[in-house]
Amino acid sequence: MRRRILCFISLFFSAAAALFADVKILNPEPGTWANRQVLVLDVPDAEEAFYSLNGSNPVSSGFAYDGPVLLDVAGPVELRVITTKDDTVVSDTTVVYTVTPAVPADSGAASFIDSVTAQGFVDYTAGASFSIPPSLSYSFGRQPESYMGGGSVSYAANCILARDVPCTVTDGTAKWRFIIRAFPSQTGTFTRRDVPFRVSDWSTITFTNNKLIYKIDDSYWTPVKDPVQLDRSVRHIISWQSVAVSAGNPVESFELPPKPALYASTSETGAVTAVLRGDDDYRFGIDTNNTVVLFEIAGIDTFPGDETKGVLNAGIYYNSVYQGTLPVSYDVDKRAPCAPVLTSSAPSFYSRKNVNVKIDAESGSTLYVAVSAPVPVTDDMPADVSSSDFDSVTADNFAVSKSGSVGLESTSESAVYYKVCAFAVDGKGNKSSVSAYGVVIDQYNYYLDASSAGGGSADGSRAHPFTSFEQCADVLKTSRYAHITVTGPVRMPPGETVFASNCAIEGRNDARLIFGAGSSVVVRSASLSVSNCVIERSGTADMRNDTDVSFIKLEHSVLALNNCEVTASFGSNGTVITADTSVVTVSDSGITSKADVYSSCISSVATKVKIKDARVSSVAATAVNFSAQGGDFELRSSSCSITGTYGR
Repeated sequence: MRRRILCFISLFFSAAAALFADVKILNPEPGTWANRQVLVLDVPDAEEAFYSLNGSNPVSSGFAYDGPVLLDVAGPVELRVITTKDDTVVSDTTVVYTVTPAVPADSGAASFIDSVTAQGFVDYTAGASFSIPPSLSYSFGRQPESYMGGGSVSYAANCILARDVPCTVTDGTAKWRFIIRAFPSQTGTFTRRDVPFRVSDWSTITFTNNKLIYKIDDSYWTPVKDPVQLDRSVRHIISWQSVAVSAGNPVESFELPPKPALYASTSETGAVTAVLRGDDDYRFGIDTNNTVVLFEIAGIDTFPGDETKGVLNAGIYYNSVYQGTLPVSYDVDKRAPCAPVLTSSAPSFYSRKNVNVKIDAESGSTLYVAVSAPVPVTDDMPADVSSSDFDSVTADNFAVSKSGSVGLESTSESAVYYKVCAFAVDGKGNKSSVSAYGVVIDQYNYYLDASSAGGGSADGSRAHPFTSFEQCADVLKTSRYAHITVTGPVRMPPGETVFASNCAIEGRNDARLIFGAGSSVVVRSASLSVSNCVIERSGTADMRNDTDVSFIKLEHSVLALNNCEVTASFGSNGTVITADTSVVTVSDSGITSKADVYSSCISSVATKVKIKDARVSSVAATAVNFSAQGGDFELRSSSCSITGTYGR
């Protein structure tokens, strides 16, 4: 029989609690805690316990344990506990933990933490409410923690168990741990009846007053003798009177009804209720400070989020006289499984690739998963968008997941946000808290701002834009499509800039693409769309040796210019746009070509050319706006001019 140091109420039961079998230390546990820890041991009878706080041998250089004690130490602690029996070591256990004091930011939570950690434990009476601030999450029992959201917790008022319940609370950054000392509610009948005999194990009757004579049922009167064994399946009457028999002596008696049967039922919440079937005067009893508290019903329950299992050997009384014990097996499991763990293939909240989320749930539980609809990430949202910007996004279409993974894909050319939520349900129907994960997937949108600090963190996102077009070029080599938003002036790399995959360039805040001498653009079997930009190719004296230069060259490709100003200066000869078997669309834009000898704005072969609301100008000795061989050519609402000796 173990003695639980914190329990001042003596129950007639022995709890075979599998959770604590062979474990002598109820608190503290390994980990980092934000409060001083109280030492609570479950010490078997006839054993002594000793402890130290630095890993030394506590028997020779530590402290004797005689009850719960607040360990007033911070920092790293190496708690060592040794129990002995007859000077022989029975157990030697070490718990390593760290105390790093912290206070919750929420004032209500801070007040709560101060009250429950001042002594390391708090008292609770069955049926009462114990309130945990909503800004905290809690977990009962031992590790690993299974957290639930803060609120008011309680269990049935008829629970007759007295237990020590470890409780861990967290605000998401720190963890505090304390002990709840749970006691039965003393609301039963307070009474005790004195009789000159003692009943043990139901069937053994021991007479305790040698000044009396006794008889059982219709037997003869006899003095005190050895204990008598009775058949408790039938009713008996015990009578007694003074040993000095004389007429008029009062004769007293006590009726022993048949032994009752005990029936236990389990409610939907997991609570166990035990009742006695037999004579109406049978009661469950608790002996507290030599006063018997009697109950018609014995309940066994615990807090939501906790579990307790064992056998209750309940003390049974008849007319306030103890009769024996009856066993009640119980397994109250309200402990939710641990929240699922979500592991993402994305390195951060912002992903350039499709994302796979692996979801691990507690063994034996059923996993439920929900995924939100993709939410577009718009440019009017903050550049450094974070998960808090999507708090209103819901994912509540939960369904059983057998694969334990979710694939998230970009469904359009826009950046999208996904939220994945998951919870687990165990075999008892306990539901874990919901785990959530959010990610922005943006495979195609990139930002370029040469004035940005950028540095090594530049990834092309709005928060960390590229600072050179060379960085964009690396993207174009690996992506099938890219949308590049350009801010301010950007100097293009020397030589050819090749677009071999589809690309859209959109300018903002006086966006300029500046090409130096000898720089050009080649679009090869791809599409290039440019809008809201100034595109400049500068001319210098060393360009006089140019022979026949093409600034923008299309090979089986598509070019679209919208609201752009394109100016190109060449040496001797040059053409702004050269197209072969391609499509060229120019709208709300201007194209100007300058050279010494020959200048052309658009030269095409087997190409569809469409120009609308545009301004086209060529300056050279021989100035040509358009040169088309085959294909289709359409010119609407546009102005064209040439300056030179010859022109067309």
